[in-house]
Amino acid sequence: MSGKTSKIHCQILTPIAGVADVRAFEVVLPVHDGLMGILPGHAPMLCNLGVGLLRLRDSENHLRTYYIEGGFGHICDNEVSILTHKALTADDVTVADMQEQLLEAQTLPSDTLEQVEARSAAIQQAKQLLILAKRENAHSR
Repeated sequence: MSGKTSKIHCQILTPIAGVADVRAFEVVLPVHDGLMGILPGHAPMLCNLGVGLLRLRDSENHLRTYYIEGGFGHICDNEVSILTHKALTADDVTVADMQEQLLEAQTLPSDTLEQVEARSAAIQQAKQLLILAKRENAHSR
């Protein structure tokens, strides 16, 4: 099966709304232990999603990027269903706001193990959202 002629149907759903419903040539998911690429004909599976950027190349060969926070991915018969707690697009964030969020995260206390973990997670979230905001900013020029 050729990756450029076959397509994957990808849906991103949150408890509040559907965020995306697109045909794609490829999907890259942030899973709990790294990144996982999905091409047409991928074996059926369930995966535990992590926090990070989900990327897909749509049927018009445009790169689309979404920020997701955990959840589950289901892959079967060229269908990718993403059930996530939170999903954002570049339209939902600005570079200035994400830079401010990163600065705030970097000033969080780190006296206990729990504080260190919370600070690290907040910094990682802000960095991922800043990448998302900058990516959209670069595409709109």
